Amino acid sequence: MATEEQKKTRQMKLFNEVIFGLAKGMWELFGEGAWGTVAEIGEEIVEEIEHDLGLEIQGENPHDILTELERILVDELGACKAADLKIENGRIDILAEDCILLHASHDLQKEDIPAFTCIPMMLAAAVLRERLGLKERLLGVTIEGNKCDIAFEMV
Repeated sequence: MATEEQKKTRQMKLFNEVIFGLAKGMWELFGEGAWGTVAEIGEEIVEEIEHDLGLEIQGENPHDILTELERILVDELGACKAADLKIENGRIDILAEDCILLHASHDLQKEDIPAFTCIPMMLAAAVLRERLGLKERLLGVTIEGNKCDIAFEMV
């Protein structure tokens, strides 16, 4: 019989395979139109974080808001093991480690499909839009090993 740790590892692998399959299917059906789901999913997760979990993503500027989002992703949700933020000249880089959908995102990239399943990307875009009315353009998600760099440009 599997240990609890083995079960958790297997569940995460299965979860990533399901998300990868769904995302790949959406991309094959809708192409770039699949990006349209990102805003809705991000907004739904932010709403759940704030209403169902009772956590607030506060701040008056991108740095404060995204720093709080990083804390929630790591400390409250366990969606990443670690996260760091860099903001310079209108460019935002979220550096994340061991995100729960890292394998799904990596597998999408191997199929030449953008990593539009990236949770930090979806949430960052949603909170910047909702809190500050800012629009962003994704520059890319770079995955190396168990780390990724989610890069945005404010528009």
